[in-house]
Amino acid sequence: MVRTESHCVKKIRFSISLLLIATIWTNSQAQDTLKIVAFGNSTTAPRKTVSKVYAVRLQDTLSQLGIASCVINAGVPGSHSGYIKDNNLHRVAHGMDRFEKDVLTNAPSWLVISFGINDAWQDNGKESPSRLSIEQYCNNLSYFIDQAKKSKIKPILMTPNPIGKKYESWRHKRLKKYMKATKRLAKQQEIPLVDVWALFYKNAFHQTDGVDVLLLDGMHPNDAGQKIMSDALIKIINQQK
Repeated sequence: MVRTESHCVKKIRFSISLLLIATIWTNSQAQDTLKIVAFGNSTTAPRKTVSKVYAVRLQDTLSQLGIASCVINAGVPGSHSGYIKDNNLHRVAHGMDRFEKDVLTNAPSWLVISFGINDAWQDNGKESPSRLSIEQYCNNLSYFIDQAKKSKIKPILMTPNPIGKKYESWRHKRLKKYMKATKRLAKQQEIPLVDVWALFYKNAFHQTDGVDVLLLDGMHPNDAGQKIMSDALIKIINQQK
C-alpha cells in the first residue's frame, strides 16, 4: 500500500513539473511576442473589399522580419474618438467607450491611434458642426496617449487620410483642420506620428485621379493605401522596438 502511494505521489509530482515547465515556456513566449493594438474607426477595421488592412500587413511584415507579434484590430466602423453620448448617430462603442476594454485590458507594447474622419464629419451641410469639435477630438486623443504612457504602452498617432473628389471641398477643408490638430498633438506629446494625409498625397502626386487611387470609395483606403500605412508603422516600430 505504501509503494502504491509513493508511486502516485511521484506521478503527481512529475505532472506538476510538466505543468510548471509548460507555464514558464508559455509565459516566456508571451513576453517575447510584440503585442500591438490598432485602435480606430472603419479605416482601421477589416473590410471585405480589402485583402489585407494595415493591421494584418503589420503582423505579416513583422513576422517576415523575424519578430513574433500579435496585432489586435480594434477598429470599429462609424466610431469617433468620444463617447456614444457625444454623438449617437452610429450606435456603436466609440473610442472613449471602449478604450479600457480594447486597449488597457490587452496591455500591448504599442498603441496605434487612428481617428478623425467621423469626428470631423458634418451631417447637416456646410454650416453644420462636426460630430465632435476639434477640442473634444484633441482631448480624447490626449486621454488615450496619457493613459497609454502611464501603462508603459508606446502610442503612435496617425492622421486621418484625405477624402476623394466625390466629396465636397468644404468637407475636405474641415477634415484638414483635424489632420493639422493631430500633427500638433503628436508634436506636443513628443510621440511618433504617421502622417497618412501627406503620405497619400505624396504617393498619388503623379496620378490623374489623385488620392482616389488609394481609396476604395473616396474615403476608405484600398490595399495600396493600407500598405502605405503599414510600411510607415513598420519603420517606427522597427526603429524603436
